[in-house]
Amino acid sequence: MKVPNVSQVMFWNVDMGSVAPKATLIAQGIRDAADTMNKTVDGLNWSGDGRRGAENRAERERTEMRLVADAFDDLATACLNGQTAMGPLVSTAKQSVTSLRKDGYEVDDGDWSVRDTYNYQAALDAAGKDQKLIDQVNTLQSTRQNEASNQTVTLQRLAADLGWADAAATTAIRTALNSIEQLTPATSGLNPTVAAQDEAALRNGTATPEQVERLQLATHLTQQQLDDLLAGKQVDLPQGQFDYLRGLMRSMDTMSVTDIKKLGDGLPADQQTIVRAGVADALQIMSNPQIEAGRQGVAADTGGMALLPTQVRTLLTEKPYKSLNPARGGGAGGVIEVPRMGDFNALTDLLGNGNAGLAQGTDIDRGLLKQGAEIAGSNVKNIQGPWGSTETPSSLADKMLSRAGGDHLAVHDLLTGGAQSPDGTHRMDVTVTPGGKYNPDSHIGNLLNHNWEGHDAGIAKVVSTAGEFATSPIDAQRVDSGESAHALASYMSKHEDELLKINSFEGRQEIGVANPALTQALASTLSPYIPDMVSVDPGMLHTGGFEHDFSADAVKKVFAVIDTDKQAAIQFNGSAYAAVSQLNQQFGASGANEYELGEWAGAIDAGAKDGMKLEFTARQLSEAQQVKEATTVFDSAREGVAFTAKRIPIVGDVVELGVKASSPEVKAWLFGSVPEVHATVDLSANANPVQRYYNILEGMAQSPNHPDLRSDPNVGHYFDDTGKLKSLDEIGGKDPRQYLPKFDSAMRNFLPGLANYNDGWRDGHEPNGPQPK
Repeated sequence: MKVPNVSQVMFWNVDMGSVAPKATLIAQGIRDAADTMNKTVDGLNWSGDGRRGAENRAERERTEMRLVADAFDDLATACLNGQTAMGPLVSTAKQSVTSLRKDGYEVDDGDWSVRDTYNYQAALDAAGKDQKLIDQVNTLQSTRQNEASNQTVTLQRLAADLGWADAAATTAIRTALNSIEQLTPATSGLNPTVAAQDEAALRNGTATPEQVERLQLATHLTQQQLDDLLAGKQVDLPQGQFDYLRGLMRSMDTMSVTDIKKLGDGLPADQQTIVRAGVADALQIMSNPQIEAGRQGVAADTGGMALLPTQVRTLLTEKPYKSLNPARGGGAGGVIEVPRMGDFNALTDLLGNGNAGLAQGTDIDRGLLKQGAEIAGSNVKNIQGPWGSTETPSSLADKMLSRAGGDHLAVHDLLTGGAQSPDGTHRMDVTVTPGGKYNPDSHIGNLLNHNWEGHDAGIAKVVSTAGEFATSPIDAQRVDSGESAHALASYMSKHEDELLKINSFEGRQEIGVANPALTQALASTLSPYIPDMVSVDPGMLHTGGFEHDFSADAVKKVFAVIDTDKQAAIQFNGSAYAAVSQLNQQFGASGANEYELGEWAGAIDAGAKDGMKLEFTARQLSEAQQVKEATTVFDSAREGVAFTAKRIPIVGDVVELGVKASSPEVKAWLFGSVPEVHATVDLSANANPVQRYYNILEGMAQSPNHPDLRSDPNVGHYFDDTGKLKSLDEIGGKDPRQYLPKFDSAMRNFLPGLANYNDGWRDGHEPNGPQPK
């Protein structure tokens, strides 16, 4: 509560009472209009779905109109109560201050204290030595001082009461006005008729600033609504806003995609920018099945593919190309025709003008991704296009994937088919012609088993988006990322033979040679899910949605595909052994008895090593070449080359990797389990046991609240005076053959449970690997 000052109150004209009857009249008018509308619809002589739809709409409108009427009633009540409380207080305050000022008192503007301003010295001077007059002056002074004190108390209490009354009235009126504003937003003036008029004006270049502003208003969503779209939640629009945008779509039904892109071209440059953004945003909003209008349990209007303009919808659902010469793999002989190539380019350009925050979960993005995959799947080198055109299937598909590839939900549905409806259809089925079924595996194949000829930025964006929310705190996002990653990894494990020699235009090539950016994106996206691939207990992981159904053979093949690019191999293998190090740490920190930790660690080690051998075999490398290649990958991984903390799998809670991974000690431990490669390639289960034991001890030393191991009789002498673990080179000293076996023995005495760990490690290397859970 804030006490008003004197000058404020003296200027106040409290007239809230005159507002109340006007608000009451408005409320009654709204109720009468709602009832009239409902009676009109109810009295129509028709039946069937059309009648039910009209009745639902009328009931929805009546419910909303009654809520608005209630809000106006609340405003009337607030005004009456405010007038009753404040009117008398303000009148009394004004009269008191005016009277006091007339009588020679001053009222302080801030604290309402009253001060006597009468000139007593002048009165005393005039009295001279007349004692009777002097006594009268002194009596007057005493009386007026008492009056000032009494008036101070009265006015300050009055001002406080006025402050409380003002605060109460303000709160009540503001609450009512906020309700009215929410129930009757600026978009409430929008409707299909206005939309058609606006579209015609935009097409003719005669749109007024008000019409341009209306388009901008109709396509505006709040930040909370944008956040809800990103999280996969439904977003409710006012019915007027939804109807306006739907009307705008229908007014575009007769237009080509190129003509839609040209809307607003006849306007001044600054208005053109607003219109292009507005048209792009309108297409995204109306094609989004998460957008709806309708409340109170009444059937809602919903966005989706069906609401797009006809030419946009057919562009996204019909087969995008015709085969003129289906020669495959040879390159120069393969030619397709893309009859609507100009429309594809126009649409991708147009959508680039819009708000990227609206491009989340839209069917327009689903359609672009699907069509891009199908154009890539033509698997030819050339498009028969206009004279001088340099467009190829790869470059055209790349534009489409780049434009829609940041839409997390659309990417998820591209890779998985999307959620299944009660009628058995999947979300992506809206991207095919009526009656057709979308096949996610074939589209993943189109995207991965294709030589992008240097145009793999778009598909790399798609793959990166798929795993962006691997560890999101929002469950739905985390699950969607896991399902997307699983779809990619599953395809790779089943088609590794094709991906190790994809049908390139220059002959057979490994995917990493043909498409390095794509392969590196696969490594980044799948890295957090390496523990999922070997079925680590989900309770220890921070991912979700990745089904634990991979065999050891499947894991090996995923590693082999990613190993085809050196940078991807370094990142992926580094992430794999960072997970091994964390499992090692968990083993030591939890009492060294949990057999499964060793089994999971062994399974990851087996997947990495066997995958590397499989990739070597595909390239037919000699022993010397294998040593060189393995050394490069493992040494770089151990040094943390291409290290990104966000993409490292997190197992358990023992180490806060996001905070501590930049520490040299933690980084050295994380990658300390990466195998050492010597003169020969030993990628067996039994390689480097001492290195594994050291990594276990190193992880224990990195654990929070770990005991001081310097006093341990078995391993204490491996720590320096500061408690830091000596390096393995220091432990081996000048004679590793003598001292490393002693370290091996010391560790077995320190952790008798290492026998369990070794059993688990070996079982993890069995051909069948850990059983999926």
